[in-house]
Amino acid sequence: MYRMLQRNLSEYFSSYNEGDEHYRYQVAEVLKGLMSKELYDRWQVEDPEKYTEVNSLVYHIKQYIPQFPRFETLSWDLWGMGYQVIPSNELIDEHLLERLKIINMCLGAAYI
Repeated sequence: MYRMLQRNLSEYFSSYNEGDEHYRYQVAEVLKGLMSKELYDRWQVEDPEKYTEVNSLVYHIKQYIPQFPRFETLSWDLWGMGYQVIPSNELIDEHLLERLKIINMCLGAAYI
């Protein structure tokens, strides 16, 4: 499931230019931390705010399994890869559901 997410997020981001001002690009930019474990690990040192955002997102992926059943397998994959599940109510914002929808879309084979 994780590889499908990586591949489809890569396709998703290829439709935008780096640093694009488009709303959906800006909302999804933190998902790059899910797309690349190396980037996620680098953010732990270089950009703790984004690192914390990804950890909170991983937590919410687990919480939204009833709404998005594919998240169950993804959450196991993320746990196995060493992503941290850290709840953070501070980072719940209006973009959370949009990010989760993008992840769910990327987990569907129809997006490829």
